[in-house]
Amino acid sequence: MSYTLKIKEEIFNKDIDNYDENLAEIYGILYSKNAFYEKKIEITLENYSISQRVVELFKKLTKLKTFIKYSISKKLGEHKVYVVTIPYQMGYNKFLDSFKQIEEQFDKREELYNGFLRGLFLACGYIKDPEKEYAIDFFIDSEEVADRLYLLLKSRDKRCFKTTKRNKFLIYLRNAEDVMDILIAIGVLKEFFKYEETIIMKEIKNKTIREINWELANETKTLNTGRKQVLMIEYIDNEIGLSTMSLVLQEIAVLRLKNPEFSLNELGNLINLSKSGVRNRFKRIENIYNQLKESNLEEEKKIRRKV
Repeated sequence: MSYTLKIKEEIFNKDIDNYDENLAEIYGILYSKNAFYEKKIEITLENYSISQRVVELFKKLTKLKTFIKYSISKKLGEHKVYVVTIPYQMGYNKFLDSFKQIEEQFDKREELYNGFLRGLFLACGYIKDPEKEYAIDFFIDSEEVADRLYLLLKSRDKRCFKTTKRNKFLIYLRNAEDVMDILIAIGVLKEFFKYEETIIMKEIKNKTIREINWELANETKTLNTGRKQVLMIEYIDNEIGLSTMSLVLQEIAVLRLKNPEFSLNELGNLINLSKSGVRNRFKRIENIYNQLKESNLEEEKKIRRKV
C-alpha cells in the first residue's frame, strides 16, 4: 500500500458530523474534477473508495437522487471507472446555492478550510513517505482550481509552489512543518503522529551522523597535522640535528615524535601549555624546516650549474 493510500484510508474511515465541513469536502472533490454541469453534477473516478465517499457525502448533505454506475476502461490497463451523478431535479438549484454560500469563506472558517482541503487531497493529492522526502503534491486539471488552492495555502502562510507537470497544474509543498499542518487540517491525526515520529527519528539519526562525521573529520585533520609535523621534525633532525634548536622547541619536537596522533591540546596538556602556545612552537619549527628546504634547494641549483 502506498503512503498516499494509507493517508486516504484514514480519511475514508473518518466520519464527520459537521454539515458545512462535509459540504466543503464534497465541493473540493467536485470542483477539482470539473463536475458541475448546467443540468447535472457528474464526477468520474477511478478509485472505488473515493466514489463511495462521494455517495456517502451526498446522502448526508441532500435528499436529491444520486446514481452510481461503473464501466470497464482499458486505458493504461483494464480497470473499473465509477461515475457518480446527481441529475437535475427538484431542489437541485438549492443544493448548488449551498456551495455558493460557502465557497468564498474557505480562508475565514476553519472547518470549511479543512473540508475543502480534504476534498482536494482525496481527489488529486499525493504525499511522499517521510522516510524518503517531505512532500505533498496536488495534480490539478484546472488552472482556476490550482490558483484557488495556491492562494488559499498562501493565506495560511504555507510555503507552497505552483508549476506544471504531466499536462497538469501542480501545487506542491516541500517543508515538513507545512506537510504536518496539512495532515492536521485534513484530519489524519493517527498518521500525523507517525509522520512526526518519523521526522524526529530522522533528525536524531542525521544529527548523530553529522557528529560522527565531524569527529572523524577532526581526527583525520589531527592525524594529518601530526604526520606533517613528524616529517618536518625528522627532516630537521637528519639535516642539522634537533639539538640545534632551542630547548622549548626540542621539547615539543620530542613530544610530537612520541605522540604523532595527539592533538595540539593533548600535547599542551603534557607540558601545561595552551593550544596557541603549542601552535606557536610548531610554527617556529616549520620556519626552520622551510629555511632548511630553501637552503638545500639553493645548494642543489648551484651543483647543477657547475655540472
